[in-house]
Amino acid sequence: MKKLVKFVTFIVGFRYILKILSENVDVKIQIEKLRNEIANLETDDLENKLKDFFKKYDPKFKDKEENQEDI
Repeated sequence: MKKLVKFVTFIVGFRYILKILSENVDVKIQIEKLRNEIANLETDDLENKLKDFFKKYDPKFKDKEENQEDI
């Protein structure tokens, strides 16, 4: 009887640990996705600021989108 109780306790504990580890992996995946999304937003924002800067201080500057419209 004691062996059965120990075995059931072991199985329950093992399932609990696996559940915690799988949740931890899901959280890590979500954090990585958010990091990538933030990096993309920062890159887009930086590109827009650079375009605005060059448009303001370099009258001969044309970005790629404007060049494609001219063709």
